[in-house]
Amino acid sequence: MEMPQSSNKTIHMTADTSTLEPLGATPTAFFADAERMVILRPSGDRAHDEADGVALPSWEAFLGTGLVPLGFYLDGWTSADQADLAGKVRSSMWWDRPVVVTSGGATPPPLADAAATYAQARSMSERALAVRRSFKRDPTTLHFDERVLLFLYLRDTAELQPLLDRQSAQLYRYPMVEALARDGDDAARCLATLTRRRLLEPALLIDRTRHCRTCASAHLHYLDVCPHCSSIHIGKSASLHCFSCGHVGPEAVFHNDGALVCPKCSTALRHIGVDYDRPLTQYACGSCHHVFMETSVIARCLDCATVAEPDALDMREVATLRLAPHGRAALRAGQIQESFAALDTANYVEPPYFRRLVDWTLATHVRHKEMRFALILVEFQNATGLIEQHGAARVFLMLDEFARRLHELLRTSDITTRTHEERLWLLLPFSSPEGLAARLEKALVSEDLAADGSALQARIRYLQVPGDLRPGDNAAQLMNRLEGSD
Repeated sequence: MEMPQSSNKTIHMTADTSTLEPLGATPTAFFADAERMVILRPSGDRAHDEADGVALPSWEAFLGTGLVPLGFYLDGWTSADQADLAGKVRSSMWWDRPVVVTSGGATPPPLADAAATYAQARSMSERALAVRRSFKRDPTTLHFDERVLLFLYLRDTAELQPLLDRQSAQLYRYPMVEALARDGDDAARCLATLTRRRLLEPALLIDRTRHCRTCASAHLHYLDVCPHCSSIHIGKSASLHCFSCGHVGPEAVFHNDGALVCPKCSTALRHIGVDYDRPLTQYACGSCHHVFMETSVIARCLDCATVAEPDALDMREVATLRLAPHGRAALRAGQIQESFAALDTANYVEPPYFRRLVDWTLATHVRHKEMRFALILVEFQNATGLIEQHGAARVFLMLDEFARRLHELLRTSDITTRTHEERLWLLLPFSSPEGLAARLEKALVSEDLAADGSALQARIRYLQVPGDLRPGDNAAQLMNRLEGSD
């Protein structure tokens, strides 16, 4: 970005720091001792109500001062320049500082916090400083997901805003999260994980999108097709109904030397309402010649060419995201990277409630024999060894990938819990466990989870009700049987 040229740049820089010189300290030495508002303005001038701040003409000038910023106030820039400067802040070591643009009516860039006056910007920055000082961890050591949570934590009621982008495979993206990412960080997966683990929660619903189950893309093309052969070669056609034999077909096939003749029974159709009638306009397929009243609809993924019916697509809700109470507590306690917490999906309940649900389901089965369910235990056998060998972060990523795939397989009626760190339970009403167990085993040996020869190993056991039910069984007895203690 080219900054406006000014012959007074050096003068303005000196004017901002000259009041410090009688103390015998250089500007850089002073800046290292205190946080001050940074005012980025093309002229480098400082207004009369900005005496507590430092005005600079460019981002490069700021970097040369060694100043520790309290916050950034952007004034006098075009919208494109504002966006560029905000992006530089978010990709720097000062990513957590408030960035406020001057209030002039224009919408602030996505990476800025707000449009406000200088006094409001300073007040916002001071509140963020007070919260930051109460946070006992070093922001420079945080992982990507922790940076996202801390960014919201410093801003109290702030929400992550989705942006509609036709170039994005997901159709919506979150610019602020992408700006906080570093090399190798996946913004979409990070948000999915934080939401699934209930560290972030949806606030305002913006849209609903449908995604291909093969590649997760939202770039879909919907087509009307023949319900008989799925051909796209269909068209509207006036049709006739022969009363003699009941045949219904396109009107064109009834024409015979200027007269109407049924192509099936060869009856001459002379009088409408007596020999034949005209039903509603129908569709005719040019491939199989099938005639039908309504078309079928298929969705074709524009990215991977997978074809599916609309009800086989994944539907996702797009919403603004805010910091959940659980996320606030986990961030302060430093428990964001707890490996097995990745398994706590949106279907998760606490173990006591899970046992009560199993007992309730058993009681329901006594009264209604058609009530059947499955209970599955997934016990990770080598997670502790992997943590010692590869570190918790590596195991966390593996468990998170497994949790993502598990989440895709579960229905809204399926319930999960954990009785120990490494023991995951699934309650599946009106379901057979064999298929899900096979898919879970396949997920464990997939390429993503088995990279570097460090695959997770799990023992998957299950039982079914009523097939495996014994007289007097309750939830505790069923779970003990799967654990092998009875």
